[in-house]
Amino acid sequence: MIEDFPQFEALPVRPEEIGDKEIWQPSWKCFCCQDTGKVQNHLVKLVIPDYDYDRDRLPICQLCGEGDKLYHLTEFGVIDTRFETLLCKKLDTLARKEWSKATQEQFAIAKKKVQLATDETAKSHSLRRSDRTHNDNREVQQRKAEIEAISSHKWEQMREEYLGVEND
Repeated sequence: MIEDFPQFEALPVRPEEIGDKEIWQPSWKCFCCQDTGKVQNHLVKLVIPDYDYDRDRLPICQLCGEGDKLYHLTEFGVIDTRFETLLCKKLDTLARKEWSKATQEQFAIAKKKVQLATDETAKSHSLRRSDRTHNDNREVQQRKAEIEAISSHKWEQMREEYLGVEND
């Protein structure tokens, strides 16, 4: 039955960002209303600074279809339809940026905690009595550079001397 129809590739409006997968991704598609149909309070306050959720009419999202489900409340005078599609799109874009920034900040905090725990574990399992000093680090880097400077021919010669193998 599916072969009766032509097959098209999806044409996303907004390309998904390729990168590290996040631990939690919201299930909603519209960040303006979080798929509830009602514009989120913190976004409403950007447009109506003295907005009071308990007192004022509910602004309806015009970006996704969820707001359409609330139009039956018009007769009761409890919804605000002044938020047009363009405004909702701007609020959606802003909320996405805030979400991305908050996620990055939380990831950085988690990464720092993991690094501190790793460092603490490494110290507790280390045979060294103290951390390396600046001079210790410089000496290690100098030895590393000397070893890396040895040619492959010299390595082969040292190997043969150590193993007692002679070339014929």
